[in-house]
Amino acid sequence: FFVNDTATTEIYTQAFVGSVRCVQETVQGGTTVIKEVETGKTKNFTFDYSFWSHDEFITSPEGLYLPSGSKYADQHSVYESLGKTVLDNAWEGYHCCLFAYGQTGSGKSYSMIGYAPNVGIVPIATEEIFRRIKNTQTDTKKYEVTVSMLEIYNEKVQDLLVLPDERPAGGLKVRESKAAGVFVDKLSKHPVNSYEEIAAKMADGNKNRTIGETLMNQTSSRAHTIITIEFKQLDLSMGKKTQKFSVINLVDLAGSEKAGQTGATGDRLKEGCAINKSLTVLGQVISTLADKAMGKAKKEVVPYRDSVLTRILQSALGGNSKTIMICALSPSNTNYEETLGTLRYAERAKKIQNKAVVNESPQERMIRELKEENDRLKAAMAGCSGGGEDPEAKKRLEELQEELQANMIMMKEQEKSWQERIEEAKKLAEQQGPMIQFDKTKPHITNLHEDLQLTGKIGYNILEGEVHVGRKNGVPQPTIVLGGLGIKPNHAVFTCDANKDIMIAPFDPSCGEFIFVNGNELKAPLKLVHHDRIIFGTNVVFLFCNPGKESESTFPSGQEVDWEHAMTCLLYTSDAADEGLGVDLGGRRIINKK
Repeated sequence: FFVNDTATTEIYTQAFVGSVRCVQETVQGGTTVIKEVETGKTKNFTFDYSFWSHDEFITSPEGLYLPSGSKYADQHSVYESLGKTVLDNAWEGYHCCLFAYGQTGSGKSYSMIGYAPNVGIVPIATEEIFRRIKNTQTDTKKYEVTVSMLEIYNEKVQDLLVLPDERPAGGLKVRESKAAGVFVDKLSKHPVNSYEEIAAKMADGNKNRTIGETLMNQTSSRAHTIITIEFKQLDLSMGKKTQKFSVINLVDLAGSEKAGQTGATGDRLKEGCAINKSLTVLGQVISTLADKAMGKAKKEVVPYRDSVLTRILQSALGGNSKTIMICALSPSNTNYEETLGTLRYAERAKKIQNKAVVNESPQERMIRELKEENDRLKAAMAGCSGGGEDPEAKKRLEELQEELQANMIMMKEQEKSWQERIEEAKKLAEQQGPMIQFDKTKPHITNLHEDLQLTGKIGYNILEGEVHVGRKNGVPQPTIVLGGLGIKPNHAVFTCDANKDIMIAPFDPSCGEFIFVNGNELKAPLKLVHHDRIIFGTNVVFLFCNPGKESESTFPSGQEVDWEHAMTCLLYTSDAADEGLGVDLGGRRIINKK
């Protein structure tokens, strides 16, 4: 919705769980038909686009999903309808936003990111940005592109392009200023000069989602993810310097869900509550904006501040932005209520109208406005300094000091030249080194994750000698640092001899209760063979790989090793049964039946 001040909403039917469909069809004119199986009643919903990606496709030898009938919409056709529109608007100087909403497992991430080789809108669009730059850049026409990536987990904002142990414990703060609008304070922005650089940054962000999970016992895939691309066009012709500036927000929302369907408890339930709260507030914002667009509720305040998500997306939802909403549906009858709710959500959203303008404001104007705002803050601080021991005055003074500091940082950043930013980014990359690097030609373990996008993103080599596994406060200091339920300060030890034979042993006998190899509890030192599955604690899963010794593997050749297979092994082993352990694949947790 919100493109050219008209409602633009896409309905994307991707997932199918169950034997009976409630979504009967999507018609190319933009109509989606949903049927209540028990009563036979149907409801029609009309949008700008409706795509069907459930069946009527074939898989090419390269793994691409290609249409075998007229209904199926592949990733390229979805990009041509939506992603290309986003880029065209950005090129004209408009702020743009594309976000995906829907039930867990309905295909939001597939639409936005995709799975190789069926890449989604985000990779195709970023590649197209630099293709266009290459074709249009001249001596008088220059382009600058920066990227940032954040996640909102349990109402806390984290920078995904910063290593987890370097992030503030309480997350980043969302601030607002007259010059910059709503922004995330101290969010890192990285200049990029090619598609390869921006793809590497997004890969680093996904790696850090996984690293953050293993360190803090968080399932980061259950967070809202926002990739922001700032795109600046500089024109030096006619003896004048003019610029167009566009911010492109690509938002992958966490899935809405019902606790009863997922069986979530404990931390998982808290995560679901935080997700559903932010999505509820998003619904309230959309509802209020729709009423205002139709001339109702003119005096009602839009509740942007009730959620971090809506605060960050304030401009995209009801301000200066051309925004497209993707709603992903599950056509299964078991998900009828969620699917109907998503369709009604989209029906409401398409009534909103934004007022996007071309952003041609020169950089000097923003610097001037920031300076004026700094003067105002300093004057306000001077007025608060005489508050003595008044707690309220002290608190207000601290808030003003924080705002002033944030403005100073932003102003300093605005005054830097593009070349200075590039050089700083290079120096920072050299200091930090690669986010995660391991040699796949040597014995190693690599992570398995329920989210395919996060599988294989981190790994550790098992070198000659001892490699310890445990928490960061272990003694000796573990090489492989993990976190989560069941992980002890010193948990396990890998040993490697000169023949590249790898042994794993619990650090002490009590640790073996939370180490499983191929579903069996580790009670004594064990020699690992290629493609053994190792579970540490309750939910940290690794795959052992021993290049050159693949023939030792007992795993069936040609069968895919994934997270679900590793966890399911626990259901069919006597050790797991004896310990009263089972796997709840719906809730994605090992559960202790005792």
